[in-house]
Amino acid sequence: MNYKKEQIIETHIQKIVYYSSYADCLSRIITDIIENGNYNLKPSDTPTLTELLNKYINRLHHCIINLKSDWEFYDTKKAQ
Repeated sequence: MNYKKEQIIETHIQKIVYYSSYADCLSRIITDIIENGNYNLKPSDTPTLTELLNKYINRLHHCIINLKSDWEFYDTKKAQ
Protein backbone atom coordinates (compact mmCIF):
# COMPACT_ATOMS: atom_id res chain seq x y z
CA MET A 1 0.00 0.00 0.00
CA ASN A 2 1.43 3.40 -0.82
CA TYR A 3 2.14 5.81 1.99
CA LYS A 4 -0.54 8.37 1.08
CA LYS A 5 -3.29 5.74 0.92
CA GLU A 6 -2.13 4.28 4.24
CA GLN A 7 -2.38 7.73 5.83
CA ILE A 8 -5.90 8.26 4.47
CA ILE A 9 -7.08 4.89 5.74
CA GLU A 10 -5.38 5.46 9.11
CA THR A 11 -7.18 8.81 9.42
CA HIS A 12 -10.53 7.15 8.70
CA ILE A 13 -9.82 4.48 11.32
CA GLN A 14 -8.85 7.09 13.94
CA LYS A 15 -12.07 9.02 13.30
CA ILE A 16 -14.08 5.81 13.64
CA VAL A 17 -12.39 5.09 16.98
CA TYR A 18 -13.08 8.61 18.28
CA TYR A 19 -16.69 8.87 17.14
CA SER A 20 -17.54 5.38 18.40
CA SER A 21 -16.05 6.28 21.79
CA TYR A 22 -18.03 9.52 21.92
CA ALA A 23 -21.24 7.73 20.95
CA ASP A 24 -20.64 4.99 23.53
CA CYS A 25 -20.06 7.49 26.33
CA LEU A 26 -23.10 9.56 25.45
CA SER A 27 -25.34 6.51 25.19
CA ARG A 28 -24.20 5.39 28.65
CA ILE A 29 -24.93 8.85 30.07
CA ILE A 30 -28.38 8.97 28.47
CA THR A 31 -29.18 5.44 29.69
CA ASP A 32 -28.09 6.35 33.20
CA ILE A 33 -30.25 9.48 33.15
CA ILE A 34 -33.27 7.52 31.93
CA GLU A 35 -32.81 4.70 34.45
CA ASN A 36 -31.80 6.68 37.54
CA GLY A 37 -32.95 10.20 36.82
CA ASN A 38 -30.91 13.22 37.71
CA TYR A 39 -32.52 16.18 39.35
CA ASN A 40 -29.66 18.53 38.43
CA LEU A 41 -30.59 18.37 34.75
CA LYS A 42 -33.01 20.62 32.94
CA PRO A 43 -35.88 18.99 31.02
CA SER A 44 -34.22 20.00 27.75
CA ASP A 45 -30.86 18.32 28.56
CA THR A 46 -31.90 14.78 27.61
CA PRO A 47 -33.14 15.74 24.12
CA THR A 48 -30.00 17.83 23.61
CA LEU A 49 -27.77 14.91 24.55
CA THR A 50 -29.80 12.62 22.31
CA GLU A 51 -29.36 15.04 19.39
CA LEU A 52 -25.61 15.13 20.02
CA LEU A 53 -25.56 11.33 20.07
CA ASN A 54 -27.37 11.27 16.73
CA LYS A 55 -24.78 13.65 15.27
CA TYR A 56 -21.91 11.45 16.47
CA ILE A 57 -23.57 8.34 15.06
CA ASN A 58 -24.13 10.12 11.74
CA ARG A 59 -20.44 11.17 11.59
CA LEU A 60 -19.42 7.62 12.47
CA HIS A 61 -21.56 6.30 9.63
CA HIS A 62 -19.96 8.71 7.16
CA CYS A 63 -16.45 7.79 8.33
CA ILE A 64 -17.19 4.10 7.82
CA ILE A 65 -18.61 4.74 4.34
CA ASN A 66 -15.53 6.81 3.41
CA LEU A 67 -13.18 4.13 4.72
CA LYS A 68 -15.04 1.44 2.79
CA SER A 69 -14.95 3.54 -0.36
CA ASP A 70 -11.23 4.28 -0.11
CA TRP A 71 -10.41 0.69 0.74
CA GLU A 72 -12.65 -0.79 -1.95
CA PHE A 73 -11.21 1.27 -4.79
CA TYR A 74 -7.59 0.76 -3.79
CA ASP A 75 -5.88 -1.56 -6.27
CA THR A 76 -3.98 -4.07 -4.10
CA LYS A 77 -2.09 -5.48 -7.09
CA LYS A 78 -0.33 -2.12 -7.62
CA ALA A 79 0.92 -2.15 -4.04
CA GLN A 80 2.65 -5.50 -4.41
